[in-house]
Amino acid sequence: MISFLKRKARVLVLDDDVAIQKLVAMLLKRQGYRVDVVDRGAGAIEALEKRPYAAIILDLMMPHEGGMTVLRHLREKSPDSLKKVILLTATPQPVLKNISGEVFAVVRKPFQADDLVATVARLIAPGT
Repeated sequence: MISFLKRKARVLVLDDDVAIQKLVAMLLKRQGYRVDVVDRGAGAIEALEKRPYAAIILDLMMPHEGGMTVLRHLREKSPDSLKKVILLTATPQPVLKNISGEVFAVVRKPFQADDLVATVARLIAPGT
């Protein structure tokens, strides 16, 4: 198949900050990824039940159900999917201590655009 016709992987983004949602979606779409954005943990869980994702980007600390809700769901229903999770968070390091070993990576807010894109690319790289 001609490379420009290939559809890149689908990424789920959970964040309650509209500016972060737009930025992350734009960065990933520029790389050819298909991006679904949700603003609540329930929306992320619903999306995960509808289709597979190559990467799941979660904000942990939100004023309502957020990334922690999704992590609990994945632990119970799909533990292998935890290795598809990238935490995009400003959560203090002591809180992340026990979680960071379960997921693919942690990208700290504020983040460098190139770092996030490179982390997603490493996760989705062929052969992983």
